[in-house]
Amino acid sequence: MAELIRLENIRKSYGENEVLKNITISIQEKEFVTLLGPSGCGKTTTLRILGGFENPDSGRILFDGKDITNVPSNRRNLNTVFQNYALFPHMTVGDNVAFGLRVKGMNESDVKEKVHYGLKLVNLEGYENRKISQMSGGQQQRVAMARAIVNEPKVLLLDEPLGALDLKLRQEMQYELVRLKHELGITFIYVTHDQEEALTMSDKVIVMNSGRIQQEGTPEEIYNEPENAFVADFIGDSNILSGKMVRNHLVRINGVDFPCIDGSENGFAPGLDVDVLIRPEDLEIHPAGKGILDAKITSKLFIGMHYEMLAQADTEGDFEWLLQNYDSYEVGSMVGLYVRPENIQIMHKPKTQEEEAIEIDI
Repeated sequence: MAELIRLENIRKSYGENEVLKNITISIQEKEFVTLLGPSGCGKTTTLRILGGFENPDSGRILFDGKDITNVPSNRRNLNTVFQNYALFPHMTVGDNVAFGLRVKGMNESDVKEKVHYGLKLVNLEGYENRKISQMSGGQQQRVAMARAIVNEPKVLLLDEPLGALDLKLRQEMQYELVRLKHELGITFIYVTHDQEEALTMSDKVIVMNSGRIQQEGTPEEIYNEPENAFVADFIGDSNILSGKMVRNHLVRINGVDFPCIDGSENGFAPGLDVDVLIRPEDLEIHPAGKGILDAKITSKLFIGMHYEMLAQADTEGDFEWLLQNYDSYEVGSMVGLYVRPENIQIMHKPKTQEEEAIEIDI
């Protein structure tokens, strides 16, 4: 795939608050890219700058190789779907979808054909004359999508469009968005703070915090190989502990040695202080005395498909392990905990005050 969009060295401040700190992002044609991060991380500002609703203080935006940094939003070949949908309540569904086409001066027969096509794509065929006030939240979201699609943008920008929907409807719309992306063959740039949405829909996830990009990669890379403690903690449930490399492929955590697959060959020399990530689903539960360490189950919750438990180990440091398992273990029982070397992710500790500040934001 060829590069379609490049945001290069973008900075943006509001007064003394620097919202974006020299970020660079490359987006390929027909890619579904998600900007993921907590509130205030800069993801929506990035989207607004790309859409032409905000101007960067410095840096440039390239679209198909052309500099569009100073091109107004209505002359950029992209459309935005906002969280509140921005529909016109006094208009019908059909008139809402047709609005942009009529502004462009398209003749009515073509408008009618486009509106029919757009509503059919979002499974709202036959709703042209329905009032917006008669539509559910999920249906209104689909109308907003249809209105954007009929303008045939090369890029669709989506600013937390599912945030106002209930869980079941949100999950249904995730599948719809993926289907539309494949069917239309356009580039999607999606903003959310919801990790599940990002991991479910994206070709590439860009994790942001404090105006900086923390990591970018496929959902699998972001989840399985986080580059720092912030990403590890923000993406899914996790056990994050301080450790020290004893030697190649052996890390000490709370006084207990765990075999791992990392070592000097990838930057983790003996004696190095590190952060260690172990996902709760990767902790195997064995009879006491049969694991790497023993622990007592201190709490248990049933979470639909599995049990979520906390376990206190008799080791250095006061740390409760988060476990996820299909089997139930009674509170107060002793178990042995084991984790396979390939399921231990070693990460570098922050080296600068700025990096430490980012980690504290977890």
